[in-house]
Amino acid sequence: MMRWLRLRRMRRAFRALPERDRAIFGSVRFDDCNHVEAAERHGCTVREVEQAIARVILALDRAERGKWPR
Repeated sequence: MMRWLRLRRMRRAFRALPERDRAIFGSVRFDDCNHVEAAERHGCTVREVEQAIARVILALDRAERGKWPR
């Protein structure tokens, strides 16, 4: 599949996620926060951080493989 199409689907999937999930993922992935720091930053538990990251990764994986709604 064309790379640009895969990336477009992944962008759409990411934007479709709740803002909080995107923010938590960004804190961990791009701001180099560990899960405890991300939980403190976003006012949630470490478990909620782990669940948010899992939701983002799952959504991006589905989008990459073409299993995300168009």
